[in-house]
Amino acid sequence: MTIWGKPYYMAIHVPEVLSKARIECEWKLEHRIRDKSDLIRQRLQSSSSLATFLKEFILIAETCMQHVHSDAMWSDWNEEIVEQVLEIDSNKLLSIDEDFSAVQIGITDEGGRLHKIKIHLKTQSTTAVPVCITDLPHKLEFNWATNTRLKHVVEQFEATVLSYQNFWNTLKEIDEKCWVLEPEHPSFSATHRRIALGQNLSLHITVNCQQPSTLPECRFLGAESATAPLREKLNVNLLRWDVERSLLNNLQEVLDFDFPSPADTSRTELSMDCGICYCLHLNEEVPNVVCEDKRCAQAFHQSCLYEWLRSLSSRQSFNTIFGECPFCSHPIRVKMPAS
Repeated sequence: MTIWGKPYYMAIHVPEVLSKARIECEWKLEHRIRDKSDLIRQRLQSSSSLATFLKEFILIAETCMQHVHSDAMWSDWNEEIVEQVLEIDSNKLLSIDEDFSAVQIGITDEGGRLHKIKIHLKTQSTTAVPVCITDLPHKLEFNWATNTRLKHVVEQFEATVLSYQNFWNTLKEIDEKCWVLEPEHPSFSATHRRIALGQNLSLHITVNCQQPSTLPECRFLGAESATAPLREKLNVNLLRWDVERSLLNNLQEVLDFDFPSPADTSRTELSMDCGICYCLHLNEEVPNVVCEDKRCAQAFHQSCLYEWLRSLSSRQSFNTIFGECPFCSHPIRVKMPAS
């Protein structure tokens, strides 16, 4: 059919009655009339014949595309972008902005995880380097030349996603088998995990996304009496690390320690809540200051403890405030929160 002097492909599959017909049309036309789908369906059900419906349909389509025709907004640039979008697997196309300034693509990896890339295009220029927003551990690096097309960017994104499979699988095992305190809702770009090891005792790791089976950066959080033995074991047993084993198994091996699991340990047993606000998460903060008296070992949010001690007019030196543990009166100190 022809709309405003331009030909468009359209197919109507008519079963026994016209009201149950199924309409298919090319992407450029479908994109312009999608907001009128209910009206088109209504006209289809009320039309006495196929010819009558086609006249109604053309009128609706011309109304939807009138501003494109009259203002000459459908430029060669629009045509080129649509042509490039059609080169991409339609199952991967998630959305496209009304003005064609951005395209969102979704790639499902081997683990069934959906990874999204939003490609922001330079208006009226198909040769300018687009801005790509992803949720990858590192910034997406892609090769771009004047003849590079959207499908090439998508292919490079897909290859990059594939290269991170071991990294995401490694963190998936930790998320499923350990009590992860933070991040509460990890994104695909997050390379760190804080794992609960016991009452007010945790391990913060930062994983190498390129070599996830290697020793991560480790930092123990808790009372010195509890963290010191673990640091010593880590140093002494480093030779036990085997890159053929999973990261979780290696950590448990070198620390000679079985991590608490949601399968056999409840979160209440780990007693990780702040001793002042009685919550685990305060905005994005978790309790990270612990009383050094091992008989107490109560944890606090840094901001909660700072405000508590400040309200008592405790001694302060530069950015550190000194006072007593709210639970056992053991000497405690905390730095001023960054915020």
